[in-house]
Amino acid sequence: MTLEACYHGHTDQPVIVTGEAELDAVLDSVAALEGPQVVQLFVDGDIMKPDLTVGLHGDRGTLRYADEDQEYYSKSGAFPLPEHGEVIYYLGRAEFEYPDDAEIPAADARNAAQEFLSTGGARPACVEWAAEA
Repeated sequence: MTLEACYHGHTDQPVIVTGEAELDAVLDSVAALEGPQVVQLFVDGDIMKPDLTVGLHGDRGTLRYADEDQEYYSKSGAFPLPEHGEVIYYLGRAEFEYPDDAEIPAADARNAAQEFLSTGGARPACVEWAAEA
């Protein structure tokens, strides 16, 4: 199984990920971008299969998992809301808004991405989730 990783600078030509080291390199690249940024991970490049969006910003992270039936967001409440009052991450200029309690430790978001890869696209069990209302 492979993942296609789409993030700032790699939306037209996604990065192909086949192993943990490659996924770590993608996550490191996203974390190095300025501000809260996301990477979208697609199983085998198929938008009809479940996908995981991983947000990284310093010690914070976010997750959004979508399958054919439902969207789920990471749930923690470990961090206060940002000063502007909304949890927003970006893919280039596109905004991804998250629930107020969606920010989790960045290490947990990274672990979830690795679990997504290792399970072939299953919703990671290493974090708590809330279904979109």
